[in-house]
Amino acid sequence: LTFVASVASFGPPMQPTRLRSFQQTHQQSAIMAQRNIIDVELLTEHLGYAPISLLDSIINNVNAVADKTLDRVEQGLSKAPPKALGFEKALKQKKSHPDASVNVEEKAKLEIIDGVHKLETLLCAAIDKNFDKYELYVMQNILGIQPNHRNWMRLAHYHGLEFNVVHEDAPTRESVDALRRKLQASQRLNVMLHAEQAKNAALLAKLRGVIGGKPAGSRASLGEVKIEGADDRAPFQFLQEKGDLTEGDFKTPLTTTTAFNMSQLQALRALSTSLRNIMPDLKDPSNVEDGPEKNKSWRRERMEYVESATRKHLEQVRGLELGKDGEVRDGEWQGEGRKFAMSEVEGLERVVSALGGGSEESAEQNDPDAMDES
Repeated sequence: LTFVASVASFGPPMQPTRLRSFQQTHQQSAIMAQRNIIDVELLTEHLGYAPISLLDSIINNVNAVADKTLDRVEQGLSKAPPKALGFEKALKQKKSHPDASVNVEEKAKLEIIDGVHKLETLLCAAIDKNFDKYELYVMQNILGIQPNHRNWMRLAHYHGLEFNVVHEDAPTRESVDALRRKLQASQRLNVMLHAEQAKNAALLAKLRGVIGGKPAGSRASLGEVKIEGADDRAPFQFLQEKGDLTEGDFKTPLTTTTAFNMSQLQALRALSTSLRNIMPDLKDPSNVEDGPEKNKSWRRERMEYVESATRKHLEQVRGLELGKDGEVRDGEWQGEGRKFAMSEVEGLERVVSALGGGSEESAEQNDPDAMDES
C-alpha cells in the first residue's frame, strides 16, 4: 500500500481493477514467502543444516576450481615461448632491426595478463549465470516440499512421541506458583538483608566515631587528619589508649593492673563530672513524690496482683484461713487471724445481742428467785 501511494503521488491515479490485482499479487507473494520459510525450517530440522548452506558450499568449490584453473592457464602461458603465442612477426622484425626498441617478452607478458583477465571475466559470468539456474532448480525440485505433502510429513525423531501424555517431572501450575512464591520471598529477604547491612554499617560508623577509631585498611588524607585531630575528645577514645599495658606480662600482674587503673582515672573522672552535671536534668519530680511504688517493674506488679487475687479467692470462695505468708491454718493458733472490718463487727454484735436477749428472757421465766442485777 505504501508503494501504491508513492506511485499514485508521482503519476495518474491507479484504476480500481489494477489496484485490486496488485493487492492480490502482493498477498499471494506474502503467502508464498511464508510457505518457503516453513519449508526451509522443516528441511533444516531434517538435514541438520540450512539448505542454502549446501548451495553455498557448491558455489565455493566451483569458484575454487575456477581460480586454480586460471592460475594453471596463466602459468602455462607464461612458460610458453613468444613464438608459440603468435609473436613470430615481432621476432623477425627484432632480428632484422636489432637496434629497434621492441621488447617482445614484455609484450607477450602483457598480452597474457590481458587474456587471462578476459578469460576470468567470461568464466565468472558463465558460472554465475548457470549457477543461478541451478539454484532455482535445486530449491524447487530437489530441496523443495510439495504443498500437498507438507502437512503429512513426520520426521524420524518424532516417531513414538505422544504429546497427550503428561510426564511426571513436567511442571504444574502449583509447582510454578510455589517457585514464584519462593523467588518473591528470596527477593524480600535480600532487600531486608541489604537494609540490615546498611543499618549495621551506619551503627559501626557511629561506634567508630564514639571511640575515635577508623575502619581497618583506610588511608588517611589531609581532610581526615583534621577530623582525627577533632575526634581526640571522643568519650570512649581511652579504650584505644593502651599505655604501658603492652609492656606488662603475666609475670608482673600487679604492675599491669595498676598501669591500667591509672590510665583510666582521668577518663572516669571526666565521665563522672559529666554525669553529675546531667543528673539534675534527668530527675522527674512527679516520680520522686510517689515513692518506691513507682519504681516497681511491671513483672513485680503483675506478681503482686496475681497473689492478691489468689488469696482473695481462697479466703472468700474456698473458705480457707490463710496466714500472713499464705499458709493454711488447721485450727491451731498460728498467729493472728484476718482482720474484720467495722461493718462486719457491728453485724456480728447485733446477731449476738439478738440471740442473747431471747435466752435471758427464757431464763428469768424459769428461775423466778433470780436476783435482779439491774
